[in-house]
Amino acid sequence: MDCYCFCLLLYNRNDRMNQPIVRFLKTQNYKNLQLEQSVDLKKLNIFIGSNGSGKSNFISCLKFLKDCLTSIPDENRGVSSFEDAISKFGGDKILDVNVKTPAKVSIAYCFSQISQTGNLQKDSAILDFKLYIDRQKVRASISEEYLYGGEDLQETSSSKQIFYYYELHERELGQGFLYVYTSPGQESTQFQLLDNIPTNSLGLLTIPILLENSQLPPEDTRPVYKIRRKLIEFISKWQFYNANNMNLSLIRTAEPKIGGSDIYLSASGDNLPLVLYNLNQKSINFEDSINEAMKSILPKTRRLRALPSGRLSLTVEWYFEGIDDEAFYLNEMSDGTVRMLCWATILHSPLIPSLIVIDEPELGLHVSWMPILAEWIKKAATKTQIIITTHSPDLLDHFTDCLENVLCFYPKNRTHFSIKSLSKEMLQPKLEQGWELGDLYRVGDPTIGGWPW
Repeated sequence: MDCYCFCLLLYNRNDRMNQPIVRFLKTQNYKNLQLEQSVDLKKLNIFIGSNGSGKSNFISCLKFLKDCLTSIPDENRGVSSFEDAISKFGGDKILDVNVKTPAKVSIAYCFSQISQTGNLQKDSAILDFKLYIDRQKVRASISEEYLYGGEDLQETSSSKQIFYYYELHERELGQGFLYVYTSPGQESTQFQLLDNIPTNSLGLLTIPILLENSQLPPEDTRPVYKIRRKLIEFISKWQFYNANNMNLSLIRTAEPKIGGSDIYLSASGDNLPLVLYNLNQKSINFEDSINEAMKSILPKTRRLRALPSGRLSLTVEWYFEGIDDEAFYLNEMSDGTVRMLCWATILHSPLIPSLIVIDEPELGLHVSWMPILAEWIKKAATKTQIIITTHSPDLLDHFTDCLENVLCFYPKNRTHFSIKSLSKEMLQPKLEQGWELGDLYRVGDPTIGGWPW
């Protein structure tokens, strides 16, 4: 396939259904998570498993990639975005404790397009790198990095076509190759030798700098520029939330200034009034959508909106039926109500992130709201990719209709975990008896797992 066509196919901005997703993640020597065999992710993914089974480690891999590409380097301290990201990731502690140091930790991310029918298409792109870990020197650096794409990269057919955009550090640290077409539209390629490649920054970021002195014509190097731009644009919009980290005190008291450009809720949630205000300005339907969402949990809700308070600050006013024009504020609402407003803002946004990860969204919520939350999640998953982790049987009950979207983290041996997909066929006898997914999780059914013993 022509590389230009591949990029255009994989990253069509004009069709939301054709945006890429994270198709799978592979790891080797990474903490307690053994993912040598890939498990396909879908647009909706529900993670279950006992505490310590690797769910957070999986999510940390995704956070790490975003941090590598979006963190601002601290030039005053000489710290690169990669070094900052690896520190947050765990540094030398990401190496499996059973592996002798020094060693390499491998992580590969596959991105694939979703067709209009909702199926995964064959064309994929993989960013694959190895991190050199030395516990004795408390050191972590990039030892190899590859970016390639082509036909279904999980297949072993010798006829598959793969185009390598670049290979870095493979033969010698600091050196690598950039592969480009000899002429646009042709399958023949040539390679450009690259020198002085840093080991403290992903090549996905440094390629433009490395090519500054290249004599290659722009049309030959366009493929790598195009795919790196699209990947960075896609990854930079990933958003991660953990219900334990939502700061309800800050959310209730925050009065952010008008003028900020925030359209995504922060990890703590403290910019909620600003996000509500900005999304209202960008979509005439958003306020109605949020009000309908809040009516589903508090039926007497009449209107909720973010308004200027004082000269430049914003606050959220909440009006209820039967109470004459008296506004209630977030500091007067219950914890669960505030949490549900946060989830509604994220999941009903007209400018939805390219990936939403929510860790244990059920925390602090009334059990009667679980079907509502599940429907919000399912609806949002028609527009973007979502990963949810949960320990709640009450929430899981409402995903019985989409078992193929449930991924169970299970013990592979005494110290390592892997992932398996659930299916209707696997649970059909019990489903016919009237069991729901949450019921099976409650009793520790061995087919599902999720219990620590």
